Amino acid sequence: MIKRFVLALSALFLALNLSAQETAVENNEVEPSVWSVGFFIGPRINFMNFTNLSSDVDGSKSVRGGSTFWLFAYREFKDGKYGIRPQISFCNRGAKITGINSKYWENAEYSVKAKYIDLRLPLIMNFGDNLKPLQPYIYLTPIFGSATGGEISLEEKLDFDEDPQYISMEASKSNLSAWYLGLGAGVGLKYKFQVLGENCYAGAELMFDYGISNTYSKKEKDGDITDVGYLVNYTNYKISGKRKFSGLEIAFTACVPISLFKHKRQKPELPPIVEQPVIEEDTAVVVEEKPCYELDEIITLISNGENVKGKTICAINTINFDFGSAKIKPESYDYLDKLAKILKQTGANIKVNGHTDNKGKDTYNLKLSQDRAKSVVEYLVKQGIEKEKLTSEGFGFHRPLTDNDTEEHRAMNRRVEFEILEEENNN
Repeated sequence: MIKRFVLALSALFLALNLSAQETAVENNEVEPSVWSVGFFIGPRINFMNFTNLSSDVDGSKSVRGGSTFWLFAYREFKDGKYGIRPQISFCNRGAKITGINSKYWENAEYSVKAKYIDLRLPLIMNFGDNLKPLQPYIYLTPIFGSATGGEISLEEKLDFDEDPQYISMEASKSNLSAWYLGLGAGVGLKYKFQVLGENCYAGAELMFDYGISNTYSKKEKDGDITDVGYLVNYTNYKISGKRKFSGLEIAFTACVPISLFKHKRQKPELPPIVEQPVIEEDTAVVVEEKPCYELDEIITLISNGENVKGKTICAINTINFDFGSAKIKPESYDYLDKLAKILKQTGANIKVNGHTDNKGKDTYNLKLSQDRAKSVVEYLVKQGIEKEKLTSEGFGFHRPLTDNDTEEHRAMNRRVEFEILEEENNN
């Protein structure tokens, strides 16, 4: 049953991967990627399987609880559809056989407790829109583990209440093979949020790892265990079969981009002033003109009696929305209230333009920018601005202020602009 689960998930992953790759190539979707770092922590349930178990041993298997802890790096690519997550994992493996009754023992227990450090390389496929807060995913990973310690014990409760007998040694030098090979498959759900303008996420996932390698060491298979107590001295401790470990992990995660630690975020600066010479009466006069202005600059121009028609107000990092949503965040209300007050005083006709960065699909960004521009119009109408004086339009990522090559530049392009029209709106 477990093998079928791993094989089915593997087949699903490969099929969806090939299909999504074809779509990405057709749509020319290439997404700049950023490395993130994070950790997982959670409980683990361990399983232990044997082949060729001695015919005179009559016992029942049982699982063993444990824990797992991962440190990882993560990077998405192809418009966030895929991800790669190199990680180092700390976990325990093994379980026990209870109720062993043989010609030598009664009600004995064979137990394995092993500690491992794993190197894993999950290949991830994300589902749904990567701009949505919640996003499910599946993944496959090879597992290469190294045993760092552990205990193998055989114990029996004697009639005269003596202490049980133990076999206990360092894993890499005794009955445990020093290496472990396996294959893991998992499903997960992550919740995306922003910290200082950077994309972070927290989530949970379920993974099953299936052991491929035999965990008996050469020493155990050669029957070299002697002088460890009279319980095992009565038998030749040779093993002809295989012992494999598997496990089920439930992990909870947190992840942040490395760029969050590199520097303190600064407020993006507007593009440099473009000097345009204007000739009046054969005298060259340089008039400073900018592609867009801050609201306070427009207020200053109005106070000086200058004409502001035809100019554009850029709202960068001042009008914010919920992630992947057109809902305006409360911290943006003061700015919009201030803008509404100016519009009432001047009676200006305004066109609200919505813009995004280049993360995500074109169609999604276009609709998102349109919806956000409409939300701003609706808010201004509620503040008493005549609806006839307002229009809106969304441009997606097709009118950037600057290149989308850094997070700072993408923040500049995620903006709302207010275009002060020369003529009245025709609504």
